[in-house]
Amino acid sequence: QTGTAEQYARALAHAAGRRGIDCHVRSVERAGAQLCPEGEAAAIFVAATFGNGEATDSAVDFESRLQRGDVAAAGQRYAVFGLGNSEYEHYNVAGRRLDARLEELGGVRLDGVALGLGDASKDIDGAFDAWMALLLDRHAPAPQDVPAATAAPVAASSWRVVWQPRGTRAQPTVDAVVAVAAGVRELSKRPEVGGSVVDVELELKGASYETADTFAVLPRNDARCVEIFGALLNQPLDAEFSLTPSSGEKRATEPPFPCPTTLREVLSGVVDILGKPSRRVVAELARFCDDAQERQDLTRLASREGRDDWDALAASGHLSLLELFTRHPSLSAVPLAAFAELVPQMRLRPRHYTASSCPGAVGRERVLLTVKVDQGRAVEAPGGAETFGGVASSYLAGLRAGDEVRLLVQPSAFALPAEAAAPVVMVAAGTGLAPFRGFLQERRLRLASGARLGRAVLLFGCTRRDVDFLCEEDLAAHLREGSLSELVTAFSREDPQRKVYVQHRLAERAADVRELLRGSGHLYVCGGTAMGRDVRRAVVDALCSPGGEREEAEAFVAQLERERRYVAELWA
Repeated sequence: QTGTAEQYARALAHAAGRRGIDCHVRSVERAGAQLCPEGEAAAIFVAATFGNGEATDSAVDFESRLQRGDVAAAGQRYAVFGLGNSEYEHYNVAGRRLDARLEELGGVRLDGVALGLGDASKDIDGAFDAWMALLLDRHAPAPQDVPAATAAPVAASSWRVVWQPRGTRAQPTVDAVVAVAAGVRELSKRPEVGGSVVDVELELKGASYETADTFAVLPRNDARCVEIFGALLNQPLDAEFSLTPSSGEKRATEPPFPCPTTLREVLSGVVDILGKPSRRVVAELARFCDDAQERQDLTRLASREGRDDWDALAASGHLSLLELFTRHPSLSAVPLAAFAELVPQMRLRPRHYTASSCPGAVGRERVLLTVKVDQGRAVEAPGGAETFGGVASSYLAGLRAGDEVRLLVQPSAFALPAEAAAPVVMVAAGTGLAPFRGFLQERRLRLASGARLGRAVLLFGCTRRDVDFLCEEDLAAHLREGSLSELVTAFSREDPQRKVYVQHRLAERAADVRELLRGSGHLYVCGGTAMGRDVRRAVVDALCSPGGEREEAEAFVAQLERERRYVAELWA
């Protein structure tokens, strides 16, 4: 969904290439009837878990084929590294499921390489690097004459830069929808106190969506940030260039970004300038420092010995590409071809937003996104501290009418029951209100068509009524019209003696929740993972009282999840 698995896969391919191993990176969408195509020795999977334990969109078809036995795996060697987050209930389910199925089909695990599990809530880079080192040391030992990492740059890039005449730039190859900004509207009552939350209205070109679908926005870096980083790279920002494979290079198959292009375009829309790079990327970049002390410092920072310093920098929020180049100016010696080769490992990832509108109510090609604007932080730069907001939220909040936005439309697990009379309970905190705005618009349409609606209860939490109670007038209108039956609010900062959250309001209505869910009701939760865990606990408590067994209640909630009658869309 975000390209994280591809980044790790390309890191492995890059490291294997340094050891003389020809390693191709492919999406499982391109997998054939054999686990390992002819001439390939092993299949190594980097598998991410999405949502409630599902495979990512690109892996759904491959997983189905595996379950049917349509992929021949018997006797073929494999290894799996799973990407997950233990803050979510379904931790690394997709990776575990893939590993188990390959074993069932007779696949042969690479000797000494167990299933790897990366946890994004902890040191996922360290876990992957340790797993990758084990795999490579066992199955692709480094030649004895490879120089130490602290030596001057030694490895040739897989790519060669060819400068091009103006006017030859390529179009982006990502199969994205192009949308046009129609307007941005402030939703927060007091943004100077609680922060800005905006409605971003987009007109889609030749695309449509369903209520509560997910929009993966491909953001762009702040223009000032691009100028600063371009100067640190000491490369022309607007000269057009292409990448061609170096002489005799077999590993390079397609460039890491569409070519011809300019460095300005690459830094604007491809490289995560303000994001935290991985230690392996920093170690690679350190090789190109032409100052011996800076090279040594960076190499140590990226090593196990520098772990404490790395963690301290990360905790301070000052471990970005821009700040590393600012503090180590001799990194400007990195050749453009070498920098380009690392781009797949430091790619700007899409940001996901749930549609806040129902297409039947606002138009099939019109969508509203509810965006909490990250006010950002001070970033170290050569001329002194610069303040940059959140990459995606600032980009969206700063759109002007007519600006183009590239995005992907992805289906969501959120959908109103097909039966209009089925009761629904919606639980949201902050911008988690987004999908329920679309739900209520859809219920309004059903009501207008003469349908008999079931009860709809919305539990909404924020800090204060007069600060960040989003869309209060819209919700009041839904109450008057009957598309919303009951609105329950939880303002966590209004009572200095007690913080009240949505899970507390849900617990107060335990009998009502129990009756709805034991009947034909559906429950939806949208917000942070901590809130989601607390809400689930409150639901289990409600179902097991009075006098019920908790184990039975847990099993009932799990059954609701399998039936899609309990759906949670959460973020860490």
